[in-house]
Amino acid sequence: MVKSQHMSNAQKLLLEYRPAIWRKTLLEAVPGIGNKAMQACMEQMHFTQELVQSLRNHKLLGEKLYWIVYALYMTDQQPNDIEEILSEIAAKYKAIPRRTYFRLKGRAIKMLDEHLVDMANKKWLHNLDA
Repeated sequence: MVKSQHMSNAQKLLLEYRPAIWRKTLLEAVPGIGNKAMQACMEQMHFTQELVQSLRNHKLLGEKLYWIVYALYMTDQQPNDIEEILSEIAAKYKAIPRRTYFRLKGRAIKMLDEHLVDMANKKWLHNLDA
């Protein structure tokens, strides 16, 4: 996967999902160490999963957007190329054309960025009320 010069906050968060899985696995392998690290790792994973799940709320494209992001960022193994990504989407959801993938990937990332801003604003407003 080619990384562009400018990544959105959603892309940065999604790129940390697989490393968080590995950190969790390593922390589980050694009992008694890293309780705070484990908790932080679990919170990060849960937050990312919740964010990606929010894509499913889109009326027309929700499932398609979800599976595009899932195949690209959340599978156990990072895909090597576009064909692996499209195969993963076809296996979990249904086949989509290459062109559709690229168009909707950008849309999904934009939507996730908007959700991140909304979540941050809600948290900020909640802190003001407290």
